Amino acid sequence: MAFSVKPSDYKGYKSDRMTFVQADKAIHDQKFETKPVSYARGCWRRFRKNKGSIVAGAILLFLVSFAIIAPMTTSRDARWSDANYSAVLPKSPWFETGSGFWDGTENRTINEREYQKYKFYETEDNPIVSEPIVTTDTDKEGEKVNLYTFRFNTYAVGAKQFDVSLDEFDMIKQWENKNNRKILLPLIDFEEYCEDYIDELVDTGKLLPAQRFNQLGVLTRAYNDVNIYYKLEFLMGAQGKASSQTQPVIINDSVVPLYATDTQGDLVYYEIVGNRRTIRVDYNNYYEFKNGEKCFYLFGSNANGYDLFVRLASGARLSLLLGISVSAINLIIGLIYGAIAGYYGGTVDLVMERITDILSAIPFIIMANLFQMHFAGSAGPVWSLLFAFVATGWIGTAATTRMQFYRFKDQEYVLASRTLGAKDMRLIFVDILPNALGTLITSSVLMIPGVIFSESSLSYLNIIDLSNSAITSVGTLLNEGSDISVLKNSPHLLLFPALFISLLMICFNLIGNGLRDAFNPTLRGED
Repeated sequence: MAFSVKPSDYKGYKSDRMTFVQADKAIHDQKFETKPVSYARGCWRRFRKNKGSIVAGAILLFLVSFAIIAPMTTSRDARWSDANYSAVLPKSPWFETGSGFWDGTENRTINEREYQKYKFYETEDNPIVSEPIVTTDTDKEGEKVNLYTFRFNTYAVGAKQFDVSLDEFDMIKQWENKNNRKILLPLIDFEEYCEDYIDELVDTGKLLPAQRFNQLGVLTRAYNDVNIYYKLEFLMGAQGKASSQTQPVIINDSVVPLYATDTQGDLVYYEIVGNRRTIRVDYNNYYEFKNGEKCFYLFGSNANGYDLFVRLASGARLSLLLGISVSAINLIIGLIYGAIAGYYGGTVDLVMERITDILSAIPFIIMANLFQMHFAGSAGPVWSLLFAFVATGWIGTAATTRMQFYRFKDQEYVLASRTLGAKDMRLIFVDILPNALGTLITSSVLMIPGVIFSESSLSYLNIIDLSNSAITSVGTLLNEGSDISVLKNSPHLLLFPALFISLLMICFNLIGNGLRDAFNPTLRGED
């Protein structure tokens, strides 16, 4: 039954208020004014809508840039080390020493004797301690002692003694004259002093001849540090016997120095040894002379004097390259293997699944051990670790791909494409794979921090060792900083690698979620 409605049936209809639109024009379909949106552009539009993924991408870009650019900003490389600056705290050249922030200083509380030792060998150019706060405490014997609390400069190396060539000695003198600062310090005459002093004690009857050898050893050990520049004397016990404890010789409230002098009484600053010269230097100024800048470590140094800033950047490059390489290889292998198993099914799927069951039953630690024992010697630890990750790492990707193919291969659009004569390769890579790509991309992105964490665990168990004078990794740095003694005295050695890998993990998770949504074809058209 058909119904017709006349304009007059509507209430309030007035013919003079209504007109025909385009009554004398032919209406045709109009050409699209906008360009068609490609698959890649559509993915990018959906991805940038996720603000968390954009922020994570920016942070990840910063971390990658740090790994690439940081070593270029300094003259040091991963092999550079200076044992004189071992376990120093982070220091920035933009903050003055003593400010208390990122200046390489720390709070210390020590007794008066230790405090005076630091004060004795600090120089005007390189202060060691700040103005102390003196408190009184009681020692084990019940006697009152003074304790000094102050900011200690961990970069205060003090004096060092070594041999240099004649040319370098002349260059040091030129640097001193140009900069009006001292590098050369007077030599210490402790070898002759020790014997003369012990002989004097024996001659005066203060020390028995039988005690001469032992007490000479005690005094010699007291001068094994070239920072001690003052003479010592023995403290006499209650029975008049010399004690192993010593104290500075003080005359008229002044410490008697132990500097070597020539026949005219002038201080000796060098000693000729063949074609070289033995010198004693203020090592902080000597470092500036050798390197053209004051010593500082932005992230501090480890026990061997390696620069953590450079080592972290170098380790980040190795870890990222290892993670990306493993993820890409496992994605390719797993995608091909899982696509074949999921698309063809039946007997093919049954056989391929039994193969993956056998491989997945092999523990990864055993696999890594075998590659490390039989392959690391010839190919190196990095390649052996790469092969260990790839040997069974693709199984998870293959299982995910197989599941996605079972999900989509019987959909109507796939059946329609097959009916129209599409070949298997087209059905796999054009019709089915794009629908599974979002899940696969997400799992592959999350595999990168997983590889880094696995490498860290293997380093902690000493199964692999990627740390040497040339290379290192973030996992190895975490392992080095996790030692209890290191964590107590130098927490920065764990802080910076842990912060790096934490940001890396969070960023990869957020980016993975954003990529999953971006590559999801069901969301096309929502933007």
